[in-house]
Amino acid sequence: MLDTFAGEMRIISVVQATAGAYVDGEWQESTDDPVDVRMIAIPITPAQLRNLPEGAYQAGDMRFYHRGAPAYQPGDRFIINGITYRVRDITDRSFEGNFTIYLAKRDYENQ
Repeated sequence: MLDTFAGEMRIISVVQATAGAYVDGEWQESTDDPVDVRMIAIPITPAQLRNLPEGAYQAGDMRFYHRGAPAYQPGDRFIINGITYRVRDITDRSFEGNFTIYLAKRDYENQ
């Protein structure tokens, strides 16, 4: 399915959410470096909002399509064009079409 939209693939920086750790008795936040991944990024439209849980998303939040089984978790951050989106919902379509849909909300705190 994603082969049809191969021209729409973009480089997305992914920062996986990991917990910090204690170092010498001091709590250190995780300092994960972003990894570049190829995905399709499409904004959520007002028409699609009717099919999503009320208030969970707004127009301008994003859908990301990734080839293969789910590789990321809720809380992971996707960065595109300097804008950060936090993954909230995942739809596994690896059996039907070998792709995964990530619904992500814009993260205004990490801009």
